[in-house]
Amino acid sequence: MARLIIFANGLVPDLESARHLFRPGDVLYAVDGGTRHALALGLMPSVVIGDLDSLTQDDRQCLDAGGVEIQQYPRNNDKTDLELA
Repeated sequence: MARLIIFANGLVPDLESARHLFRPGDVLYAVDGGTRHALALGLMPSVVIGDLDSLTQDDRQCLDAGGVEIQQYPRNNDKTDLELA
């Protein structure tokens, strides 16, 4: 059974320990700053959601090259990026 995994912004103190949490077939979403965690693990999210103020230019180029769907919202909305996801 496929699972939906959502990467949110925050601290991941040990990326190597997190690797065992993912399985083939998982659907990966990243919420703005959470994108850096997915990319650091070598994982490409299917969708990135948020105002994208935390993405670097390199992150954006990597996502564009990977064909990732980007759902960008205005910075001045009344919801957090995680709520948007």
